Amino acid sequence: MLKRILILLLCLSFKTFLGAQGSFEPSTHIGVHGGVNLSVMSFKPAIKQGFISSREFGIVFRHVSEPNIGLQFEVNVAGKGWKEIIDSVGTYTRRLETVDVPLMAAFIAGSRRLRFAFTIGPYVSYLRLEKETIKIPDVDQYRPHYLKPLVRNWEFGFTGGAAVEVHTKIGGFAVRASYRHALTNLFPLDIDEFYFSGSRQQVIHIGAMYFVTF
Repeated sequence: MLKRILILLLCLSFKTFLGAQGSFEPSTHIGVHGGVNLSVMSFKPAIKQGFISSREFGIVFRHVSEPNIGLQFEVNVAGKGWKEIIDSVGTYTRRLETVDVPLMAAFIAGSRRLRFAFTIGPYVSYLRLEKETIKIPDVDQYRPHYLKPLVRNWEFGFTGGAAVEVHTKIGGFAVRASYRHALTNLFPLDIDEFYFSGSRQQVIHIGAMYFVTF
């Protein structure tokens, strides 16, 4: 489902990009953004889960040096994690707070006032905090990875998204959505107590952005 959302964003943004007309002026944008993340983990073997919501905010730098094409760099504080649902037993939630640094290609289309932006590229993430919430009354029902801190602080992956931007005399305003998929496993493959052949973070982000143009 999450991958289909990313593919849809790619198609819509690329179609808009191809249809764009108008003159080009190089520009640099600096701004801030904030929004909500919906997160799950892609576990193998699979674990029944529900989305958890958390905040994300950060700074954005974009430089558009060629017609409709630029480079976008961000530094974000992001909430992530996952929530396991154990039928008739309870739930387990692990919330993560990371610092994410994506470096993306940006494709811009539209008029001087109304524009559409599509971004895609890699990101690196550093784990700052983690917190577990266990709502399972029987300790015997705990899974082996409960109460064990993560041993990997770094994560790598790809992110892509689309935004609708309105440019005014007092700055630019945007609404955007993006999808993030880790390429690295959160749990190493050499842990003796338990084993996941895959444990990769997936995040849907919906938020707003304000920026000034130079």
